[in-house]
Amino acid sequence: MLQANYHIHSDYCDGRDTLEEMVAAGIAKGLTSIGLSSHFPLPFPNDWTMKEERLEHYLNDIKNLKEKYASQIELYCGMEIDFFIDRQDISDLAKTVIPQLDYAIMSIHTLGKTSGDKVFYIDESQHDFELGIEKYYQGDQQAFIKDYYQSLEKMVQSYKPDILGHIDLIKKYNQNNYFFDQNDRWYQETVRSCLDGIAATKTRIEINTGANMRVPGVGRYPSDWMIPEMKKRNIPITIGSDSHSVEGIVYEYNQAEAYLEQCGYQEYWILKKGRWKAQLLGV
Repeated sequence: MLQANYHIHSDYCDGRDTLEEMVAAGIAKGLTSIGLSSHFPLPFPNDWTMKEERLEHYLNDIKNLKEKYASQIELYCGMEIDFFIDRQDISDLAKTVIPQLDYAIMSIHTLGKTSGDKVFYIDESQHDFELGIEKYYQGDQQAFIKDYYQSLEKMVQSYKPDILGHIDLIKKYNQNNYFFDQNDRWYQETVRSCLDGIAATKTRIEINTGANMRVPGVGRYPSDWMIPEMKKRNIPITIGSDSHSVEGIVYEYNQAEAYLEQCGYQEYWILKKGRWKAQLLGV
C-alpha cells in the first residue's frame, strides 16, 4: 500500500480539521510518513490561505507534533507555495520561509494580475475561471493554457521544488470539455513540452488523488494519459491526497497505486529520516 501523504491541509488554511487530527488520521490509516502543507500566505487579500501572522505558530505546532508522535509516524513540515503567472515568481515572503521547511510543494492557482481588488482563480469556480480568461486573455483559452504550462515549467526550473502540485489543475472545471479537449493535439503537445522541462530537474510530480472528493468526475491530477508520458521521461513521483479533512487522508490510494503499476511505475518517493528515498509500489 501507499505509505505517505505530503499534501495535507488543516484549519490553518482552508482545511476543516486541526493539524493533530490530520496526523492522527494518517496514523490510523497506516501511513508511515506524512507532511503537513498549509497554503502559504498570499501577498493579497483572500479567504483560503494561511494568514501571515500565523506562520510562526504553524511552524511551532508542527515541531511539537513531531515530538509527540515520533514513535508512531515520520512527520514533516511543508507548505504549498504559489507561483504567480503575472510575476513569474513566488512571493518574497515565501523565499525567506522555504529554508525553514522540510519540503515545499509549488503550484499555480491564479491567473491574471495578482494585485488590486480582484484576483481570478483557476479552481474557485467555473465562472470565476472563465471571467479571468476573458479579462486577461480576451477569452482565448488556448493562450491561457499555454501560458499556464510554460509558467509551471519556469517555476520548476527556477526553484526546483521538492514537489509540483496538481499539474493539470486547469481541468477541475472543464466538465464536458467546457474550456478545452485534452485529446486535442495542441493541448497534448503543450503538456509534453512542459514535461520535457520538468524532466531536466529532480522535482517530483505528485499523484494527487483527492480531486474526485471535492468535484466528482474530475479524476486524478495528472490525468491518466499524462502518467505514461511522465514515465517515458523518468519523472519521479510522490503521492498526496490534497486532504482538506480527515476523511480524505488516503482517498483513492488503492486505485492510484494500481494505475501507476499499470503504467510501468515501480516506485514513488517518500521522506525517510529527513531524506527523499525511493519506495517500491505494492509493498
